[in-house]
Amino acid sequence: MNEKEALVKIQEVVDESSKKYMRSALMKIVYTEHLTDKDVYYCIGDDQPNLVLRIFVSENDDKFKEIENLEETIEYTRHFRVDLLPKLDSVSTAVTENDTYDIEIENPLDNGGVEVKLKSSVGREITMVEIYRYFDFVSKIFFVSCISLSYGGQYLFSVLPGGKQMRIILTNEEAVRSRVNMITELLTNRALPSYRTIEEGNKLLQGEIKAQITLDGEDGKPVKYQCNFCYDDPKTETRFAFFGKLNDKGEEDENHGGIILVCDIFNNNTLKTADHWSEEQKKSLEEIREKLRNNDSDTQDHVASYFADDLDFRYKAFKEGRLPTEEKPTEAK
Repeated sequence: MNEKEALVKIQEVVDESSKKYMRSALMKIVYTEHLTDKDVYYCIGDDQPNLVLRIFVSENDDKFKEIENLEETIEYTRHFRVDLLPKLDSVSTAVTENDTYDIEIENPLDNGGVEVKLKSSVGREITMVEIYRYFDFVSKIFFVSCISLSYGGQYLFSVLPGGKQMRIILTNEEAVRSRVNMITELLTNRALPSYRTIEEGNKLLQGEIKAQITLDGEDGKPVKYQCNFCYDDPKTETRFAFFGKLNDKGEEDENHGGIILVCDIFNNNTLKTADHWSEEQKKSLEEIREKLRNNDSDTQDHVASYFADDLDFRYKAFKEGRLPTEEKPTEAK
């Protein structure tokens, strides 16, 4: 059986198995290994990055089946990359692409998901669906999880500065793994917020869109404020939001003053004035203001965008049963 005939049979297997998922994917054979008792086909679909290949086996009766056990698939992929690939004179460009992908288009779907179209370093086009988009300001990583359309493959990416590219997260670094484990547990329990799209999330995080509120002034007239930054206090598990007053032209001026509010990230970022704070929060704020005035070295570790969540606060509240679930996507305001 030649490769063209084999690809037809492999595509039939994928078309059938993909009925359990969103839709099928266009497959490509990157290498065929002929063994005494079977042929092994190393393949990649247009709904997956270059990480773990999909493996199909044909035995003497020419029936094709896919290896679905993840550990076996990983081992076959390792065998291909370590034992076979170095000996090949030519190889499909699909398995030479690097771990960074351009974000071409994001398409919001009717079911609330987001379809993302990527382009690899060799020009291969990939279509996946984003599960969540979450920025962890402690690790400074904008995590995005995507799934393949035709099978249960799930991939974790980080958004690169500028918001136009994503890179597959491959590291086993403990600091990153622990953050991912917390995110996964929250996601599984439907307690993780998500930006509506990568594009909108990046605009919010980069300050292109700032949170604004209107409060009644001393004369009863409305006064507009704009959030400059937030400070997450680990001592009281409180987010203090620092707002500057805007003038009639919508511009901020230091002479106009400002206001500090407590931002409840678990309740749609509800804001509370000082008359609703605990004595512990009031005392902690004075210490924070002193640190900010003195530019203490650790202050930036606690400074966050108004639109950034606090993973440590959220996870602790979840474990203690204080966290509401069914978080809605964060939208630009």
